[in-house]
Amino acid sequence: MVKYPRTFHLPDSPGASADDRIQPDLSWLDGELVVTEKMDGGNLTFTRDAMHARSVDSGTHPWDRPAKALWAMTSWKIPDGWRVCGESMWARRSVAYTDLPGVFLVFGIWDETDTLLGWDDTVDWARRLELPMVPVLYRGGSLSEARAAWAAQRSADRSEGFVVRAAGRIPAAEFPMKLLKWVRADHVRTEAAWRHRDDFAVNEFA
Repeated sequence: MVKYPRTFHLPDSPGASADDRIQPDLSWLDGELVVTEKMDGGNLTFTRDAMHARSVDSGTHPWDRPAKALWAMTSWKIPDGWRVCGESMWARRSVAYTDLPGVFLVFGIWDETDTLLGWDDTVDWARRLELPMVPVLYRGGSLSEARAAWAAQRSADRSEGFVVRAAGRIPAAEFPMKLLKWVRADHVRTEAAWRHRDDFAVNEFA
């Protein structure tokens, strides 16, 4: 099992903490870009043989049980050595969603060479696996337009932020330069105690 790599912040990301990494060099974000909404969920990886959180030894949390049931129905279609990564969305965290398309939203797929698929191939494979994806806010060749897309379509009280990535394939070595995030200030707005309760709030689905 492979741990999902750390996503670096854009230089002006207000939610970056002292422990986060910031990418000052944006020259790698040239060519076609895709901006997706950064969902307020839990990072999960589906493989053919297992499902795990970002920490591969974390086990299955109660709020990931619906996603695990989905994995059990989907895993046989995932190619050997591939990793389907997304957000576990059943539990409500800091953002209350009311019309989610599913309990697990795909944001990236890695192949057996440890390369993140290009966006078009990601969309194609998500369809083959019958898994919904995170919302796309922008696709085009302008970094300034890409950075402005979230503010034009979302607000900080209802969205955690955005992710901007190169539309093409991204080898693991280039991931820290070609996929970056912008996170709102004080993005964690829930008490940690919810993780120790059985009656945690859940999101609403379309």
